[in-house]
Amino acid sequence: MRLLLAISLPILCAAFHGTVHVSGQLKCNGQPYAEELVQVWEHKFIGHEVWFEAWTDHYGNFSITASGHEHVRLRSAPFPFQFHFQGFSFSVYPYIWIPNYCGTEKEGDYRCTKNLVQIYVPKEFVSYADHPRVYNIGTVDLEKAEGKTYQKIEKIFGYDQECRSY
Repeated sequence: MRLLLAISLPILCAAFHGTVHVSGQLKCNGQPYAEELVQVWEHKFIGHEVWFEAWTDHYGNFSITASGHEHVRLRSAPFPFQFHFQGFSFSVYPYIWIPNYCGTEKEGDYRCTKNLVQIYVPKEFVSYADHPRVYNIGTVDLEKAEGKTYQKIEKIFGYDQECRSY
């Protein structure tokens, strides 16, 4: 019985670990996009999860190493050995998330993003150990960057824009 439990435990508690190291430089109309937020998220079946966040330096550079898990669990009924996926397959799908305030004007006490930039990390840069290859996005001028497109329902709930107060 103990042997069966020892063999089954890893299967019952499976979590797929992924680590990424992303870097790059952000600009706004050729000037450094300094002291601004850059996040690494992971796409889940329902919702998303923040792995790590950092701010660009004085020159608009950032370098982030982040890691997270995709959990898989067994469902107990009606079939005791059928897998229930909490995410897409057995992989992690991280992406870089950049709220783009480049070229926006302050309206009252708030400034809202022009768009939200989302860049997926290619699979070959996701490590399932703790030593990922560096995914360098290069230099991105946010004035020309294409933002994520949103469905109508996401726009109704305000997911297409972020605002901050001053």
